[in-house]
Amino acid sequence: MSRPNAAFMRALDASGMSRKGLARRIRDLAAQRGESSSADHVSVKRWLDGTQPRPETALLIVSALSERLGRTLTAAALGFTAGVDDGASPQKAVTAVSYPLDVGDSAQTLSLVASTDLETPDARELLGWDEDAVPAIVSRYLFGHTHALAEDDSDGRALNADAIRRTTAHLMDLDFQLGGGHTRKLLLFYFRDQVLPLFDALPLRRRNDLFIATAELAQMLGWSAYDAGRHGAAQRYFVHSLRLAKEAGDDLLAARLLANLSHQANYLGSFQNAIELARAAQHAAARCHSGRVTAMLNAMEARALASLDDGAGCASALHRAEQSLDRAVDASEPGWISYFTPEELAGEAAHCFRDLRRPVETRHFGALAIATADTPTRTRAFINLVTAAGSLEGGHLEEAVTTARHAIELAGPLQSSRYQRYVRDFLRSVAGAHPRSPLVAELVALSATVLARDVSS
Repeated sequence: MSRPNAAFMRALDASGMSRKGLARRIRDLAAQRGESSSADHVSVKRWLDGTQPRPETALLIVSALSERLGRTLTAAALGFTAGVDDGASPQKAVTAVSYPLDVGDSAQTLSLVASTDLETPDARELLGWDEDAVPAIVSRYLFGHTHALAEDDSDGRALNADAIRRTTAHLMDLDFQLGGGHTRKLLLFYFRDQVLPLFDALPLRRRNDLFIATAELAQMLGWSAYDAGRHGAAQRYFVHSLRLAKEAGDDLLAARLLANLSHQANYLGSFQNAIELARAAQHAAARCHSGRVTAMLNAMEARALASLDDGAGCASALHRAEQSLDRAVDASEPGWISYFTPEELAGEAAHCFRDLRRPVETRHFGALAIATADTPTRTRAFINLVTAAGSLEGGHLEEAVTTARHAIELAGPLQSSRYQRYVRDFLRSVAGAHPRSPLVAELVALSATVLARDVSS
């Protein structure tokens, strides 16, 4: 006769989940993996009574409770030992997306995500974005407790966080020019093998600067994963960077990370979550009085509102962004926001008006966004496709195709799943509107090379 599983019982009680609630989350997680589960409250009772679940079910239970508790559990810690090998499949421990209560869990999870990202490129849990996790992320960031870590150089060992930042900046520049597909593995190896081991080498009281430098690098990993279409990995990099920024008290970095999550949510069609994340980002930055950062955060809200076809709300957010940018004083702005110029805001506005199906404004702001000669090629390629969509919406087929062709020719070696989506979306629209046009047929042929490019590794 089996004995009650006390470890599982304690974890379930601590989570506050009911038996039915846990069973429902297990079924949801299974569905996200493309699998099915018949777990119900009766199943949970059997496991509490000591019956061992199947190994794959045990890992789903681990994921559900880790997510709820905000820390990484293992099957063994829950008393599940029937054929479950946590060590053999470290990627299983990163299934759940959550904002951890314990900042130490972020370093552990980041290490697991980076290793899985490198060693198991097709891991399904790193591909899909979890919109159900967003409300808890926002609430835990806004209301969660942190422990202030005072700096203490008494052991005589200096942390060269500047070296991490310089490496991050160099790789970010490559990413911006060539796309996430070119830099992902370089970033991952450096992050996993050179940066994360520092967490074990430093005493707790000296980790604030490390937290910030690591968060900045993990954010870059998030963008490279996003660009490569690995949205589950990107979400985890952003969320755990957010936790590190919160612990270190860097409100502007936290706002930036919430804005990244908003951008990703909007791109993936989770528009209401995108709005909530953008507004949480504005709340995070409110005490810092950074004009450029505030402008960027309002632009993220405008993008999400445009996706919901809220023209008035979008216009209001864009107006606030413009006002904030006009008030910016460069001497008091963080260096990383220097990219957010009037041209950058114009690019965000062009995206908004494209989504609102307002062709005149789309073309106007698209032209402003790339008006300067030093506009990066990558930016020019993206904006040209947005402008082409505006031209098509306005009934100007030849102009739309010419602009799109220029964008595709500009792409060159760019490796970006986002860029491929822009191309596909435009081709779908133009082919739907003009199925027999030879101009469209030529554009489809020209696009084949860009669309065939593998950007996932």
